[in-house]
Amino acid sequence: MFDKIFQELNLSSNAQRVFSDLLDKGPSTARQIAERLNIPRPSVYDNIKILTTHGLVTERDEENKKIFSVDDIKNIPDLLQSKIDSLESEKTNFKKLLPSLLKQTHFIEPKIKFYSGKEGLRQVMNHIMWHRNIDTTIMWPMTEILHVLGADYLEELNRKRIQRNISIRGIYPHNSKTDFKKFPFLGVGGKHLREIRLAPKSMAWDMGYWMYEDKVAFISSQKECFGFVIHSRDFANLTKTQFEVIWNLSKQVKPEPQYTDKFLEGLDLE
Repeated sequence: MFDKIFQELNLSSNAQRVFSDLLDKGPSTARQIAERLNIPRPSVYDNIKILTTHGLVTERDEENKKIFSVDDIKNIPDLLQSKIDSLESEKTNFKKLLPSLLKQTHFIEPKIKFYSGKEGLRQVMNHIMWHRNIDTTIMWPMTEILHVLGADYLEELNRKRIQRNISIRGIYPHNSKTDFKKFPFLGVGGKHLREIRLAPKSMAWDMGYWMYEDKVAFISSQKECFGFVIHSRDFANLTKTQFEVIWNLSKQVKPEPQYTDKFLEGLDLE
């Protein structure tokens, strides 16, 4: 339950185990916690000290024994907000330093970057989400991409994309029409910031690309599972010219808001 939260707070897995044990079993001594979790008692004390410092656990003396219990669980959102505020401050400071750092270094971004495996391919997609307020184009074999990246990941990716105002014009193979009822996060239309067309029946492909600014990110099929990003204005312009030719030959996919609009409900737009 608390895995992700404790990771964001830089707390160890044992700290999480101790906290979860106290949450489940109620007030306990260090000996009781150690026996239930099968970890040394000194380790229990070390992690309780950390949890106490973060305001997650309290202690009291009872019959010459120290009893530990979970503090107000409503403190957790405050801890997360403190983490967010700290990161925002670091981000602001780094932005101020960036111009001088760039002058001190002779950094040249590689024109081609290669990635492998599912996590590598997800890293390619995550880099696109660093941008905001941009228009992008894709040649996307969506059925294959769902297999490669996974529906859960793509759902979160599209949530971030809409929040960052990244629009898409996309072309899918003719046999790749999306089941909007099953995958509402792939909806089309203005609010989804996505317009999709289906290519002519004679065209088929298993590798896709996503073009943004002067970069083109390629994603292979699940079978080969690799990707690469080309950073070249000339290459991006060539790719865009080819895209527009196929776009004009393709048939528009109609929105199905009865299935897809539920994905937009409660979306926290930045």
